[in-house]
Amino acid sequence: MELKLLFSLVLGGAVVFFLASVLLFKWLSRKNTGAGSIREYEELRLPGKATNKRAVHSLLQRIYAANERVPLLRRYLTTIRKRLSALQPYDEWKLRLETIKIALAAWGVLFAAAVPVILFIRDPMTLLMIATGLRALHGMIADVFVHRLENRLLRQLRHFMADVRHHYHRHGMVEEAIYDASDAAPYEMSLHGQEVYAALTASHPEEKLEQYYEAAPNRFLKGLAGISHLVKEYGDKTLQNGSLYLKALGRLTTELNLDILRREKLSFLLQGLTAIALIPVMFTKPIESWARNYFPAMDDFYAGKLGWITKMVILLIILGSYVLLRKMRELDGIYKASRKPWEQRAYDVPGVRRVIDRIVPEPGAREASRSIMLLKETNSPLRLEWFFVQRAAISALAFLMTLGLFVTLHIVSKHQLLYAPVKPDTMFGRLSPQEEAKGREAAALDRRIMADVKGVKTKLSESILTELRKDPRLVRNEAQLRAAAKRILNKMDAVSGEYLKWWEVMLALLIGWGGYYAPVGVLLFQRQMRHMEMKHEVDQFHSVIAMLSEMDRMSVEHVLEWMERFALIFKAPIQHCLLHYEHGAEQALEDLKEEAPFLPFVRTVEKLQLAVEKIPIRQAFDDLESEQAFAQEQRKQDYERLIETKAGWGKMIGFAPMMSLIFGYLVFPLVYVSLDQMSVYYEQIQRIQ
Repeated sequence: MELKLLFSLVLGGAVVFFLASVLLFKWLSRKNTGAGSIREYEELRLPGKATNKRAVHSLLQRIYAANERVPLLRRYLTTIRKRLSALQPYDEWKLRLETIKIALAAWGVLFAAAVPVILFIRDPMTLLMIATGLRALHGMIADVFVHRLENRLLRQLRHFMADVRHHYHRHGMVEEAIYDASDAAPYEMSLHGQEVYAALTASHPEEKLEQYYEAAPNRFLKGLAGISHLVKEYGDKTLQNGSLYLKALGRLTTELNLDILRREKLSFLLQGLTAIALIPVMFTKPIESWARNYFPAMDDFYAGKLGWITKMVILLIILGSYVLLRKMRELDGIYKASRKPWEQRAYDVPGVRRVIDRIVPEPGAREASRSIMLLKETNSPLRLEWFFVQRAAISALAFLMTLGLFVTLHIVSKHQLLYAPVKPDTMFGRLSPQEEAKGREAAALDRRIMADVKGVKTKLSESILTELRKDPRLVRNEAQLRAAAKRILNKMDAVSGEYLKWWEVMLALLIGWGGYYAPVGVLLFQRQMRHMEMKHEVDQFHSVIAMLSEMDRMSVEHVLEWMERFALIFKAPIQHCLLHYEHGAEQALEDLKEEAPFLPFVRTVEKLQLAVEKIPIRQAFDDLESEQAFAQEQRKQDYERLIETKAGWGKMIGFAPMMSLIFGYLVFPLVYVSLDQMSVYYEQIQRIQ
């Protein structure tokens, strides 16, 4: 009764803490779309009249400061901070506030989920699976909140550019339009607007803009800052359709709207898939309990080697699905690491460096070139040596974990052989309490006899019979005596066979080899997802070129610089082209075509080659204006096809753990145990005949 009361109190407290964290986050994260939001936050930071919101913000700031004094919590908060710093790089107060809000919400969810698990589950394998699931759940919660902030900033940017257009109509001055729009923008967007204004009005605007390009969280803010600088420096121009600056803003807004729609539709189609992939972690124990209750013969399966291996396979499928689903959502490249990756810190250790230098292929070798190209194509922050540190670490971990699993399985099997109640050969259902007590007594007798005859090499069966005849309960029945002797002899043979075998070591090596290539497989999957976005990125390049082609003093090199700012998939080849552009434009563009042989991109580069010396950029891309309506309609179809393909991949990956749980942990054990019992049943029928 006391245990139930304690559990109710703890669980109730966990739920209350979870709900309070979520409600607090929702309340504090209400959209501030009205004018003067930045002034509102400034007032909240400064001492003044006490309000509920000011008190809560002050409390959260104190909680953050207290957590920073604890090294482990400080490291945890830093992990969240470095993901948010790309979105909020200019305001420490706001950055701390958002970080502690996400941390409290994540802790509330984990606390509410972990308390019942700790109180009621004692199985170590199930605890390991649930702990892994909770760790993945924490990452999912952080992703949800970070993506929410990213999407909010994009929506604010859309309204900000509409305000810039409005104020530009009033003033006719770029910097004044951005200043007025920043004053009326929500808090997050106003910070970026102020940075753009500071860059435009600086004494050395090019240097300021380069600094902003490094800190800007998305390509559209870079585009807004860049086009505003060009118009401010060289002046606006009246085209057939109106102002050059306003037309460029319109194209930029169109690209932004398309990106927002893509994100929202993909989020709608993929929402909940990560949670669905993690749900099987919580249902392994209930399914096992249900099967043990209604099918007693399943006890041996779940407690034996095959049951443990099945759990491990399901756990690997869950982790693999979770990793792949996260990689599908990491294609925008917004996250910027502010700390050394663990691979770099490991490579800095002298002993590790010596080992890795022997593993890494020589520069210029085929494998080295392929690995470097794969890292570039996936926009990975890892160098080649760090990537091989990751591969070697995962390989060693997979080998050691597999070897440890085999050793654990042998220990579990020995324990099962020695301590499991002895069941009659004709028993197919659940043992009654009396039969179970007799079975445990028989198991205790078997252990005693096995301990007594341990070390006997010759005439083992006679020694077992001699020890059994000392038991007064068996000496009267010769048939039971010989059956017990046979059972003990079989147990001793089985126990002696429970050791680490050579083929298990070879299998562990094979799994370690698979772990060595697992990071390559993840990068190949990420590259495949990125290849789906190639046509979309080329269409964005066309929009950028259409904006720039109407401007005077625009060169091919400047166009390439703008393409590099907007690029994610083609970023590395364009950077390589820019590095070699001064040594020969034609050769640099030829190399660019070879490094990125995607046909629509190659055609764009060929037009740039024509614009180097022969014709102006406007003339080289004159078809962009004439085919604008057809290109927009084609982009719509490509977008729908891309979203449907990604949604299909996501659903297949997200539901894989659930299907593996149903078929691997319920259907397969039922079929396996049924066939096993049927074979025993036929053997007994043959004995009767």
